[in-house]
Parts: sequence; C-alpha cells; structure tokens
Amino acid sequence: MTIQIQQKPIGSVLFQYDLYPEKIESYGKVKKIYTSTGQYALKETLMTEEDGDWFIHVMKRLERINFNYVIPVIPTKYGDFLLRYGDKVFYLMPWYEDHKEFRYPVEPEEVMAEEIAKLHSLTERTQDYSESVLEDSHEALRKRWGLRRIEMERYIDQIEMNEYYSPFELTLLTHFQRTLFMANEAEQHLKAWFEGAKEKESFRSVLCHGKPSRKHACFDKYGTAYLFNFEKAVLDTPSRDLALMFRHFFQSRPWDEHEGRHWLQLYEKQFSLSEEEKHLFISYLAFPESIYQTVDTYMKKDGKMTEFQAVTQLERKILTMNRIHRFMNSIFPKNQNNG
Repeated sequence: MTIQIQQKPIGSVLFQYDLYPEKIESYGKVKKIYTSTGQYALKETLMTEEDGDWFIHVMKRLERINFNYVIPVIPTKYGDFLLRYGDKVFYLMPWYEDHKEFRYPVEPEEVMAEEIAKLHSLTERTQDYSESVLEDSHEALRKRWGLRRIEMERYIDQIEMNEYYSPFELTLLTHFQRTLFMANEAEQHLKAWFEGAKEKESFRSVLCHGKPSRKHACFDKYGTAYLFNFEKAVLDTPSRDLALMFRHFFQSRPWDEHEGRHWLQLYEKQFSLSEEEKHLFISYLAFPESIYQTVDTYMKKDGKMTEFQAVTQLERKILTMNRIHRFMNSIFPKNQNNG
C-alpha cells in the first residue's frame, strides 16, 4: 500500500499520520520528528513500485513470524505503509534511542550474530534442487571474480612499468601476490560449495536483512538490538547475510580469528550452517574485493583521498585480509580446503 503525495513532502507526509512537528532534526536520510505525542523517525529513500511492495511484504512477514528484534513501520491514518513524493519514498517508524553503553556487559557483535541467526531460523525454507540455477549462480560469481582479478593484474602491469612507485603502489605491489592467493582460496571454497550443493540436491534460503551492520541496529539500555532498514532484504542463502555482517564486524574494530570463531559459534547456536554453506560463507569473505575497491578509488584520483589516507586504508584492508586467512584456516584447516 503506497500513496502518492503531490504537495511539498515533509508537512504533507506528516499530515498523513496526523502528526504536527514541534521540532525536526536531520540525521542523514532520517529525520527525527518531535511531537506532543512522542518522537518518530521519518526515513526518506528511493524505491521502485516493485521494491516498495516487497519492502511492505517483508515488514508484514516479520510481524507475522513474531520476529521482535525489529523497528516497526507505522501505517498512515489510511493504512498506507509508504508515501511517494516524485521519485522519493517516505516511511515512518517510532524513534528508538540508540544506546552506546549498556547496564550489563554486552558486545554488539555478539547480539547481532544471535539476532540475525534468529531471523534466518524463523524464515528458513528448503528449496528444490535445480542444477541449472546452481550452475548459473556458481559460474556468474566465478566469472565476476575472474574479471576483477584481470582488472587488477592489468593495473599491476601498468605500475610495474613506472620508474618510481608511489607509496600506495609500492604497498600494493608488496602484497599483491597475497591477494591472488586469497582469490584462489575463495574459488576453491566456492567450488566446494557447488559440489556439496549438487550432492545434497537441495539448498536453503532465508530472509536476509541485506545490509546487516551496527548502523542498522538500535540498542536499548539492556543491550537488545532492534534492526531496521530492510530495504535491501532478499530471499537468499544465509551465507550471504552472514558474510556481509562479518565484513562489517571486521572493519568496525580490531579482531582476531578467535573472536571470529566466537561470533560464528553464537550464530550457529541459533542456526547451524551446513558444510557447504560454510564453504560459501568463507568464499565470500576470502575474495579480496575490499582491496580491489580501494585500488579502484585510488585509480580515479578524484582528490577525495590524500596519498597518506589511501595507503592507510590499503594497509588496513591488507591487515583484515591476513586475519581472514587465519579465521578461514581455523574453520577449514589447510588439508580440508577442497571439501
């Protein structure tokens, strides 16, 4: 249910909820609305009609399955969940204050691992095996990774012809063979997933949040997380959501393979992964896309990053890659990499 708004957005949007703001504060795409009846979060986003229908379906499904770790979307007085103004879409939620400190010792990563696992557990569905779909998925990802490797190898060939190397180029050259090794490892785990899924003749799909990260969760004072921004939610393998969440964890603070194993164990207490799903999860993590993206940004030379900032970012990504390698080997010791 979506209604089209013709007048100026904020006032006319809030009128649909019978809300009359006393004060409005902006936080990026979210506006905090103060009213006499309470505080609300008004999100402005972009969605096609199809995307909007899917988003409404997801939010209603979360309510039906009693997934309580979510910030609900409030319908208008006419029962609409989304309001469209030109190419912009608005939806309203109650304002949840995000606590940074909790009454009890709580690690946000642990809480999120458990809650995403509960989401996956409540929405698990076993799909009939389709070898052609499986082969298409495997081949598409393998091909995309291959093209990315070729792009990076061409760039390396270019800079090796330089008489002098910039600090960024020297850092990349020093560690480039390591990125190729990790790309090969990713392909080996992808192959192990493909062979395992073919043998099982079925695969599982779950409702994936799509963008699981600390900035898409509000924590209350007791350390419970309430997830929001399900705009990229999709039915897919749990390995996808898990890899996205771990990538976020890896960038948010220092960690080691023992912490990584701990987060995975907490997830698996709620939702256990099959062997092939673990291979797929590790393949997503192992492929050095984040390093390649840093190289892409540097190659643009648009002035948004200084040389020092670019080197610092690259070194941080390399450090993460090495930690992922140790984490990977703690789950699949070297002699098990081929399944």
